[in-house]
Amino acid sequence: MSEPAISVIVPARDLRNFIGEALASIQGQSRPVQEIFVIDDGSRDGTAEILREMAARDSRLRLLSGEGRGAAAARNLGLRAARGDIIAFLDGDDVWPRDKIARQMERLAANDRPDIVSGLVQRFRALDTKAPGPADAEGPALPMASLAACLFRREVFGRIGPLDETLRWSDDHDFMLRAREAGLRIVIMRQIALYYRRRAGSLSQDAAAPRDFQLLDIVHRSLKRRRQAGREMHLLPLTDLIER
Repeated sequence: MSEPAISVIVPARDLRNFIGEALASIQGQSRPVQEIFVIDDGSRDGTAEILREMAARDSRLRLLSGEGRGAAAARNLGLRAARGDIIAFLDGDDVWPRDKIARQMERLAANDRPDIVSGLVQRFRALDTKAPGPADAEGPALPMASLAACLFRREVFGRIGPLDETLRWSDDHDFMLRAREAGLRIVIMRQIALYYRRRAGSLSQDAAAPRDFQLLDIVHRSLKRRRQAGREMHLLPLTDLIER
């Protein structure tokens, strides 16, 4: 039996200083992926030129043009193009540990067959140039509702649907809430699965107040859906999903 094919989807906009590190962390995985879709969502800083140079050296890397409609729309564009049995996401300024895919693929193949496997997220500001990790980690590694910390079986998107393109922020929180409401099996491994870059100029850093307001709205909508379905479902905190 052939191994499952893995597709990685990378939204990017104006990330010329970071996209190389993000893609290198995908290309250097101990378990290779079969295709990498990078959606250039209207970059004006030379990101597109860097991507074309990298694509010329790696046949797995395929470039798609977004319409500047945000990360959720870019991710959905990648989803429509992807052919893999397993789907992964990585933002163009973040980085994976080298064995992220290998560890999570092994967990997906376990007898309990989870639908989504996630891991811990480590915040950082700069990478160590001599090691595949952060030079200045900020705080402990924590569970977060981050798509980039996960691996998804392709069927998950058939059950839950695409990402909500009306959301400018927190589309990952919305999707993970919908997955939990649908009763999908989600497990969080104790290992770091994502290095999340904190930087000036990022969408999450420059829009903290409206982002937090939108996150509250997303949680409210989740509660409303559960009530309309006649289920006062209590969703466990993420910390309770971490495997012992």
